Amino acid sequence: MGLNRELRALLKEAGWTGQHLADAVNACGREIGQPLHYDRTSVAHWLAGTLPRQSVRLLAAEALSRRLGRTVTAREAGFGGPPAVALPPARTGSSRLLDKEQAMAAMEELAERWGRRALLANGAYSLAALAVPGFSEVARAGPGPVLGRKAGVPVEMFEVDSAAAMLEMFHAGDAAFGGGHGRRALAGYLAADLVPRLRRPAAPQVRARLLEVAGQLVYLCAFMCYDDELHRHAQRYYLTALRLAAENNDGQSYAVPLRGMSVQAQRLGHHRQAVQLAEAAASGVALPMQQAFVYGQLALARAGSGDRRGALTAFARAERLLERASSPATATVGAYHYASLLHQQAEMQVRLGDRAGSLAVLRQSVDHRPVHERRSRAVVLARLAELELDCGRLEQAVAPWHRFLDDCPGLSSGRVRGALMSLGGRLRPYARHSGVQSLLHRAARVLAAG
Repeated sequence: MGLNRELRALLKEAGWTGQHLADAVNACGREIGQPLHYDRTSVAHWLAGTLPRQSVRLLAAEALSRRLGRTVTAREAGFGGPPAVALPPARTGSSRLLDKEQAMAAMEELAERWGRRALLANGAYSLAALAVPGFSEVARAGPGPVLGRKAGVPVEMFEVDSAAAMLEMFHAGDAAFGGGHGRRALAGYLAADLVPRLRRPAAPQVRARLLEVAGQLVYLCAFMCYDDELHRHAQRYYLTALRLAAENNDGQSYAVPLRGMSVQAQRLGHHRQAVQLAEAAASGVALPMQQAFVYGQLALARAGSGDRRGALTAFARAERLLERASSPATATVGAYHYASLLHQQAEMQVRLGDRAGSLAVLRQSVDHRPVHERRSRAVVLARLAELELDCGRLEQAVAPWHRFLDDCPGLSSGRVRGALMSLGGRLRPYARHSGVQSLLHRAARVLAAG
């Protein structure tokens, strides 16, 4: 096992640290529903000659290819395999066979290329699917029927009310226990109950309310998939929620999944698309609370794309809109409150280069978080601890990590699970510190129990 000089050279060419590569590999993993939790220590092992598993080699090559704007193979990244071989040109009246070594080399190179393509495309999150029309375009085109021609007994309003009650129940479970807790049950309810109702006729008022509640349930299912790091499934549900809102000619409801898609695109590193989706969402909302909900995300997306002025302008508008709202949001979909605004402000500051300034804001976000939002509080606490550590404040990072662990039992969330698994990697360099030792032992017990 020798030093991986090829990978070191590629990192230098990319202008990346080991942590940058680890983050990019993790991001590629999330795109295909494969949660990964590599850090700079992992990349240091790769640079020393350790080989990651085959799928991770392909993801690392994909990440480097995106950064450098050219195809990088796993072998070129120093992960082994035979050299690339070009097939010889055909000759008229004769044939030329590759020798055994050349044939094997060509086959393995093709296998890598097809393997990476399959790894990233087989049921994966799709950038092409983000090119959705804005609501004004949808409205001009006119609504189209959802699920085809309607037949059967007309839907009654009590059936819509029962669906709204299910929405409340699933929303409460998601906030308290995470997206993985009731995600499969909600998906089953949508397939077994909501889809058949959508295929039945209904009076105009009943149908409008049915489409509204169905869209909210589908959006919630999308968010639960997003929370559980199932991004390809989340995207499909978001797109379905858009179809339902378009059928209902409802710009407010159309904006909510657009905003969710922007959040998802941003998390996966697609900053340009995140801005476009948030801007499209902002054009479709009218109520101050929902406008604040959308403009807060627009501020974050613009900050992620490097647009400082645009980010600050959008955030100031979100702040004013939230102040104008007559009462706190109680809706199960599109709910927005002061703790959410503070969380977005802190993340915006991080993206604009003010990590230290974001800490006080993030602490306020934790303090204002409603007690029943246990999953969101856990996510914010883990983020606070990570930022404290990034700012060189080890002692201050320990306390929010302990509070994070307080919230972990009973949570079923890919985001929380990822934060828990990354805790060990971040704190391993400080393992001799007495406070860190007890924290790591406790984290290991929580991880083993979950």
